[in-house]
Amino acid sequence: MDNYCGPDDDWFAGERDVDEAVDRQFRQLTNPLVKPHYNECLVCFLLRVVPMLEPLGFAMTRRFRENNAPRAIKLGERLKYLGISGDAQLLQAGVVANSNIWEVERCPDCGVPAGAPNCYGVRKGSTQPCELWTWRRYATAERLDDWLDRRY
Repeated sequence: MDNYCGPDDDWFAGERDVDEAVDRQFRQLTNPLVKPHYNECLVCFLLRVVPMLEPLGFAMTRRFRENNAPRAIKLGERLKYLGISGDAQLLQAGVVANSNIWEVERCPDCGVPAGAPNCYGVRKGSTQPCELWTWRRYATAERLDDWLDRRY
């Protein structure tokens, strides 16, 4: 016969305390990793925290905005306007590498860039990519303009 006579919720209180302590320690250890560097662009930050990206949503973009660009309150709306629905999709299909500087190697399975040189940096508060990257939409328009110029 069980001699425990307290409320049922207290039965797992010890385990809950351990879980909370582990979560707190994890946050303390990973917080410096998921904090954008000074003048780091959004794309380079997302590329640096790829292992922590969730498949959907803008969790890391939100963290970038809170730390580096707090006045960019419409960032999520602008990204959705560009056809981007999450952090991972921004890396997969939202940007292209500036081919004048370097050639990107992408993961064949997921399309995320496999790495990048050090960020060229942007001004504090900017949500634009550094010179290593170009928004795919603008790169496509630029290629079309180049093609039309050669044609006529």
